[in-house]
Amino acid sequence: MSATDTLLRDTVVREDNRVELESGFRAFTEAARSLESVYARLESSSRGVDSSLKDANRSLVAQVAGLDRENAELGAIFNGIPCGVVACAADLSVQRLNRAAERMLGRDAVELVGRDVRSFRGRDGAAILLLGREPLVAHSEQERTVSCLDGSQRTLVGTVEELPTGGWLEILTDRTEVRHLRSQVTRLDTLAAMGEMAAGIAHEIRNPLSAVQGFAALMQRQLTDGTPTRELLHRYCDRIRRGTAEVDGIIANLLLWARPGSGHPERLELNAVLDEVQHDAREALRSSGSGVVLAFAQAPRGVCVHADRLRLKLALNNLVRNAMEATGNSGRVEVAVRCMDGRVLLQVDDNGPGVAPSMRARLFRPFSTSKAGGTGLGLALARRFVEVDGGEINVSTAPLGGARFEIMLPALAVAGAA
Repeated sequence: MSATDTLLRDTVVREDNRVELESGFRAFTEAARSLESVYARLESSSRGVDSSLKDANRSLVAQVAGLDRENAELGAIFNGIPCGVVACAADLSVQRLNRAAERMLGRDAVELVGRDVRSFRGRDGAAILLLGREPLVAHSEQERTVSCLDGSQRTLVGTVEELPTGGWLEILTDRTEVRHLRSQVTRLDTLAAMGEMAAGIAHEIRNPLSAVQGFAALMQRQLTDGTPTRELLHRYCDRIRRGTAEVDGIIANLLLWARPGSGHPERLELNAVLDEVQHDAREALRSSGSGVVLAFAQAPRGVCVHADRLRLKLALNNLVRNAMEATGNSGRVEVAVRCMDGRVLLQVDDNGPGVAPSMRARLFRPFSTSKAGGTGLGLALARRFVEVDGGEINVSTAPLGGARFEIMLPALAVAGAA
């Protein structure tokens, strides 16, 4: 091969290499530009994602802060509730309790959370909470005095509820102070009633004693200064005897009111008792010459009550006598019997002036009366007798326009009632 051919060949090779190099450089340039474009797009997308993430993060931070505020607010409300709240899981382990429950149970929450509620027992060994007692009943409510974990005695009212999650909730109300105040009020009421009764006893006994003293002084004067006649001495002695009998009657009634006794409760057919009361009332009318009209209705046949015959008769006699006295000499008194809802209602109605509203609150207290010369023991005894036999007595306005006194007693039987 000549030098010319060799030179020509080298020239062709160099040209091919140059073309190939240029082609490769162009491909590299295009690839670089493409990569730059992709990178630009990725950078732009990254900036957008970063901005979105920052926005989302700010939103999540705000939501968490809001939830923290709500949780703190709910916690404050939970702890501020005056009722004790104890929340337990299905296995009766304590999940949460508020400050009122801590105070009532006598321990802090850190000592109680996680423990089995059945382990909360006082020094007497009894379960403090209803959740710790068997059987466990939802919607149950009970008031009881318990020995708490700190040794204190409290009167608690508990209500048990079942949670939708399967857990349990007990809501506690502390009635310790209420019970203490109630006992104090009862004691003060009792003392006030005793004071009122003492004043009434003094007033009622003073009148007949004054008469006794006066007639005894007259008798003494006659025996000292003159020659008394047999008739005069008899009159003085009779007035003294009546005065002492009146005092004795007041004391006997007071003893009956204070200690009515066990009596002899038995199965009584009402019509037999009503016949006796009607007989006594008509005898009283004949003796006094009063024109009061009496109307006694018979009870349905077979109606019976469980009561002491004498107590029930005395209670009805007092009500009927009061009604006759309230109507004057030309009034009307009606006695009726009704049976309803397993009870017997004995109603004594009159067409007198009725009971003044100011008298109703103290009507059944001893020595509370609006009648001149009355002792106020009749209605007190009637109520006492009825209550001892498990009944109650109330006053209202009668259809006749006067007062209605109503005795309610449990019915024993209405067999064959018509």
